[in-house]
Amino acid sequence: ALVNDQFELFSQAIESLQPGSHKHHTEILLRLIDESGDLILPDKFISAAERYHLMPAIDRWVVSKALAALADFDRDTLLNGTFAINLSGQSLGEDDFLEFVHSEIKKSGVPPECICFEITETAAVANISKATSFMDSLGEINCSFSLDDFGAGISSFGYLKNLPADLLKIDGAIVKDIVLDEASDAMVIAINEVGHAMKLRTIAEYVENEAIKSRLK
Repeated sequence: ALVNDQFELFSQAIESLQPGSHKHHTEILLRLIDESGDLILPDKFISAAERYHLMPAIDRWVVSKALAALADFDRDTLLNGTFAINLSGQSLGEDDFLEFVHSEIKKSGVPPECICFEITETAAVANISKATSFMDSLGEINCSFSLDDFGAGISSFGYLKNLPADLLKIDGAIVKDIVLDEASDAMVIAINEVGHAMKLRTIAEYVENEAIKSRLK
């Protein structure tokens, strides 16, 4: 897929549940196009890419293509939005990846303040020193960071103090059951309250129906 350029980028809006004006927030998603033209979702190929250590190459493709696409937007649209790009833990572990991201941002001309990098909580904790250095360096040019799949790990709150994140993205496995399961509901409340106490915004994944959306409000 990398050699034959069979990947494609999609976007998904992240909707605010609070009243008032908010910047448009969009997550950039990766899909693979197979030989038949069908879309393959990441859960079908990411684990294989990780096993064979291909994620850094895929992340480079995503960063380069996403920034090139954003470069075609007018500046007002960019400055009034936030565009989230997912990164793998393998990429954080590569010494030259940070330099690559800085170079691509500068080359694209995209304002860094409209870029948000999403890093899974478990990847950040596994590479805590490199994750912190990565986030600090790009934070200096006004990129923002979201901790993805938050709550899936077992040391979540303890590491929050050390990671310079801007958003917490609550793991969808917790969110999807909040209407029917009291424990899931309590976990979402707890993560949201701790996040707000630390001046972080929270995002919920897997908001698949109006009942979940209403409960989140």
